[in-house]
Amino acid sequence: MSDPKSLIAEAEKLLKPQSGFFSFISGSSQSMRKEDATDLYIQAANSYRLKKDFNQAGNQFIKASEIQQSLGNYNDSANHLVEAYKCFKSNSPINAIDALSKAIHIFLTQNGQFRRAANFTMDLGELYESVDDIPNAIKSYEQAGDYFQTDNAEALSNKAFLKCADLSALSNDYKKAIELYDQIIKNSLNSSLTKWSLKDYIFKVLLCILCTEDIVEVEKRLAKYNEEDPNWANSREYKLIESILESINKGDVEDFSDKVFEFDKFSKLDKLKTQLLLKIKTSVVDNDEVDIL
Repeated sequence: MSDPKSLIAEAEKLLKPQSGFFSFISGSSQSMRKEDATDLYIQAANSYRLKKDFNQAGNQFIKASEIQQSLGNYNDSANHLVEAYKCFKSNSPINAIDALSKAIHIFLTQNGQFRRAANFTMDLGELYESVDDIPNAIKSYEQAGDYFQTDNAEALSNKAFLKCADLSALSNDYKKAIELYDQIIKNSLNSSLTKWSLKDYIFKVLLCILCTEDIVEVEKRLAKYNEEDPNWANSREYKLIESILESINKGDVEDFSDKVFEFDKFSKLDKLKTQLLLKIKTSVVDNDEVDIL
């Protein structure tokens, strides 16, 4: 493969404006020269990629994208941006975010490719998570869920909204998390594909409601979910919620701790559930700040 610097120099030469006699003898229009320059930038990008110089590879794909956009070839422009994102992803997440955001915008506004936009918006959420930009990660996952809904992909929509709900709960935005879990539960009740996860969604939403200290609402929901899902009342999650309510009524922190410990022995608590239970323990059951989980 040719030296990428030589390819870039040749591309830049082609992009210089041609006029008059020189344009006549070249035998090619400016648009043809731009197409040729695009091909050279792509060759240079792939050459850099083989050398594992991913930042330079990404930069050349960006140039190819800009040329194609100037020609009105939006699909090609978006595809080159996606290639740039892939190159930047490991070494330069900020550049990857910029490239992918532009590609998503083209998919939505120029091509109406909602499924591709949705898939890449999920990737965008992961990129934001990788740089600890949780507000934008939440926003991206919620947008992805909306795009999947537009494309009638309910299972994928639930997956995106679940990521959004979990991050919202971890960020102490219980109201948003509850709204999203409610939507996921509603979508899952009549779905054979997601119904098996229903008890987990119900468990999370009840923990979030407990974090808001709305005990009455939790009691109402327990009865509601018993009617909607016959398997809920037999689950370990249901029994733990009942035990938590008993501990709250008694103000018994040790009882709460024992019940959570027993549950964790058989159903390992993840980061989110542990954080929610700690919040319930310190703000609802007791104000003691000792870690009992």
